[in-house]
Amino acid sequence: MRKRMVIFLAIMVLLLMACNLASGTGTQAPGSTPQGGGNQPGQPGGVPQPGGTPPANPVSINDGLGSLNSYQMTVIIKSTGPDPSQSSTTTADTQHSKDADATLTHLNMSIVKKGGGDPSTTDTDTYQIGNDQCTGSGTDWTWSSQTPSQAEMQDLVKSMIGITPLIQNPTFVAQETVNNIPSNHFTFTIAGLGVKSGAQVNINQGDYWLAVDGQYIVKYTLVIETSTDPQTNIMHEEISIELNQVNQPISIAFPQACLDASQVTPTP
Repeated sequence: MRKRMVIFLAIMVLLLMACNLASGTGTQAPGSTPQGGGNQPGQPGGVPQPGGTPPANPVSINDGLGSLNSYQMTVIIKSTGPDPSQSSTTTADTQHSKDADATLTHLNMSIVKKGGGDPSTTDTDTYQIGNDQCTGSGTDWTWSSQTPSQAEMQDLVKSMIGITPLIQNPTFVAQETVNNIPSNHFTFTIAGLGVKSGAQVNINQGDYWLAVDGQYIVKYTLVIETSTDPQTNIMHEEISIELNQVNQPISIAFPQACLDASQVTPTP
């Protein structure tokens, strides 16, 4: 369980780095041809196929979010197993306004150990406005500031990380409107699941929606489950990404607790 949580945290850190990127090098505007990521067979990036099948490759999360003026993105990772009594849920909800150079990320983690019982919960908010950042919850908050050169270097490092969720063997379903965004809906399955472990595959279902204008991910879901013993060894994973409030007004301001923390002199 601990090893899996480390993997989940690594994924979340990368996603949050992408979320906090207001605008990076290599950002593409909506409607541009996606770069990198490799083309799916028969689906050259950005080029509709004969018969009107749209391209199935998303731009990276960095490029997709960097092309938007504002957004809210929610990432949820749920896991149970191998013992049915143990589980973990990680939720990261990020709001961003490019005009205000402001980001608010709410991170919640809940872990139930083997055997069940009350979950262990971590709940944290991170505000970043300009070069100032405040992180905490309740009455415990910390404040930090960067120089313009530090912020510039950090943005450069962030822009080097292109994140694209796992997608294999996509099949076009239809054009649909999701969260008020015209999108192309695709389904997919993960190849080779259970081959190395010899586990039985119970669920293998992925769906994603790409914005017609911009090829960025509007919504993504993946549910997989394998088992070697239906009573004691079932691995179940659910991952979802959803984009809302695209290019809608978003107001982000430091709470009073952060303003109070900014007045505290750091200990040498």
